[in-house]
Amino acid sequence: MSAMLNTMRHPVAMLLSATLVALPCGEAAAQSTRLAVDVQAGAGYSNNPFLVQGDNTSSGFTELSVSPELTFRDEVGDASLIGRYHRTDYFGGYAAAEAYGVEARARRQFSPTFTGHADVAYDSSIIGQSGLGYVGVVNPVPGVDLGTPDIAVIGLNQRQRSLVSVLGADWRASARDTFNADVRLSRIDYDQSVGALTSSRTKGGSVGYSRSLSERTSVGLQGSASWTDFGRPGFSGSTYSPQATLNHQFNDRIRFTLAAGAVFISSTTDQGTTKVTGLSGSFSGCRVAGRSTACVRASSDAQATGLGDISRRYGGSFDYSYRVRENDVVRGSIDYSRVTATSQTLQPPSVDFVSATLSYERSFSQRVFGGASVAYRQATGGGLDRPSDTTFRLFIRTRLGDRR
Repeated sequence: MSAMLNTMRHPVAMLLSATLVALPCGEAAAQSTRLAVDVQAGAGYSNNPFLVQGDNTSSGFTELSVSPELTFRDEVGDASLIGRYHRTDYFGGYAAAEAYGVEARARRQFSPTFTGHADVAYDSSIIGQSGLGYVGVVNPVPGVDLGTPDIAVIGLNQRQRSLVSVLGADWRASARDTFNADVRLSRIDYDQSVGALTSSRTKGGSVGYSRSLSERTSVGLQGSASWTDFGRPGFSGSTYSPQATLNHQFNDRIRFTLAAGAVFISSTTDQGTTKVTGLSGSFSGCRVAGRSTACVRASSDAQATGLGDISRRYGGSFDYSYRVRENDVVRGSIDYSRVTATSQTLQPPSVDFVSATLSYERSFSQRVFGGASVAYRQATGGGLDRPSDTTFRLFIRTRLGDRR
């Protein structure tokens, strides 16, 4: 385990190694190679782009986002390497801001009953910056949870760097019974300009079992654990969470997944050790009907924060899209998250964060899209004086290479 943690100090080497291992072995196995690059440019106005306190926080801006994706696929699996780069230039009051990251994914079926997967992701961005990512794009396959943004320190205008690796497998023991397990390592660092912030190193894993009751329904059990060491002497923590799971598909349009259980948190600081027990769980449900798609998600778990605490974390979101005409789509989303401190640190007792986005997009061709969006964000709690931000944006996006 120590060797793996040492490897994580070199994110580029780790990403390249994971990708090379995942590539098809030999030309005979390769079936397809796909290369695509998404490019988006935009301009807009934000009245508080970093959710900081003070006067004269607004600014106009221009932005550019580039995301290349290289995918290899054969009969028994696939591997992808995805990059992300985003630059925003402000007209006044702020220096140019850059965000970037890279992710390597691999899936491999080693036998009819055994499948393995590996993910490595790195991200560097300023906590609380508005407008990251691609407007109007919904990724049906979420990437690795990077623990960003850390809303416990939102509004400090600090850069957060996250490196996460996950290695897992699924084993189908019978036509109805499936076992799964994964190991996860993560590292989070911050700039040193704010002395209260501390880095963290977390190792953990999970094991699970599910049984299919019918073609549409399965139930199971899942257990997870994590151990965190902070960069500040005397600060550490752990979590344990057993859960029961349910997956059900009502019909071709509606399906959901549900997990419910408990979480046991131990958080140690220079003030002593605090133990907290609470409910944990998650819900994800989607409905696809004709021109519209709607998804609801909710979760309750624990998260290591940049102030040395293992906090309770709650979240919920709703996403909706509607195709008005063949080339016109309207999308809307709202997200809510909250972290609650469990120990005596400099962290506020609780911080809430809400964001909402509404966008309109028109496709001018199979490769070129354009539109407009408006977004609202607000942080509350912890003496943040309720900073909020409203952002208006015009954007144009194109896909180069493979259009799939």
